[in-house]
Amino acid sequence: MTTTDTAPAPGGEKVTDRPRSPAARAPERADHSRERVRGLDRIWLIVFLAPFLLLYLGFTLWPLAATIYYSFFDWSGLGPVEDFVGAGNYGTILADPLFWVSVVNTLIFALLTTVIKLPISLVAAIVLTRKWLRGKRFFRTMFFAPLIIPVAMAGLVFTYLLNPSNGALNAILRDLGLVDQGFDVFANRWSALLVLVLVSIWQIFGQYMIYWIAALQNVPEEVYEAAAIDGASEWKKLTRITLPMIKPVAVIITLLGLVNAMHVFGLVVTLTAGGPGTSTYMMSYYIYQNAFGSVPFAYGYASAAALLFSVIAFVLVSAQGIAVRRAQRLRKEYGV
Repeated sequence: MTTTDTAPAPGGEKVTDRPRSPAARAPERADHSRERVRGLDRIWLIVFLAPFLLLYLGFTLWPLAATIYYSFFDWSGLGPVEDFVGAGNYGTILADPLFWVSVVNTLIFALLTTVIKLPISLVAAIVLTRKWLRGKRFFRTMFFAPLIIPVAMAGLVFTYLLNPSNGALNAILRDLGLVDQGFDVFANRWSALLVLVLVSIWQIFGQYMIYWIAALQNVPEEVYEAAAIDGASEWKKLTRITLPMIKPVAVIITLLGLVNAMHVFGLVVTLTAGGPGTSTYMMSYYIYQNAFGSVPFAYGYASAAALLFSVIAFVLVSAQGIAVRRAQRLRKEYGV
């Protein structure tokens, strides 16, 4: 059926004009095409998001809900979930001195690793982004290489290196005449914690160096050129331009460093096994030991411990959220 335009005649009668041209009907076809494209976009959006949503549901939301549920039961992880204890697990954990030792050790480890690795990796990133430096790829590869070593393997390597009887470190010190006999760094709580911190920093150093390099590359080169014209020294460029402009990203990197450090597990298993005694227990190791370390398993108890520590970590992360919001405001001010 042909669409026509009508207009009133002088006598009030409608006069039919010629049929509308294809050009006049083009906007209507364009609207229909847009609607079809939007419909297809929604379908493809669902198709591409479906695998992620299923994995997120299966490996994040469901385990979280199950952990909350199991924490109210005295359950070994095997058989039916029947022995409901309510908040009994939480009360027992809060009265357990080992739980608080694990919390304190985890926080000390997270703070020490963050305070040490972030400034050092920032300095390395600044040096590796200088134009005058040669062999940048070699140094970046060298710093990043430890990250590809499995955590368990790294722990075993340092266990042999630091062995008090025949370890390489003690042998070198004896050969140099610095010590008469080997010493055991794992025999003392603080030296064992320090070893965990240093080995963790050695392995994760390259990852944070890459983070800093990415942040530094977002600083406009024109700003440095303008500062050089004004006679600014390298120190002033660093303190007046570089550090203020990467501050928003630095807050996020710090947050990532703290959160990741709280998940230490493999190094504890291979280096100290929580020793000497239980003095280097971390929260992940404490949860693992309660869940699978002895028979019968205490899966419900371990679930409650995991939730309690998650609350503590959430409070710390939320406190840093304030700093992140302030950093976002600075980001807008500096235009980065």
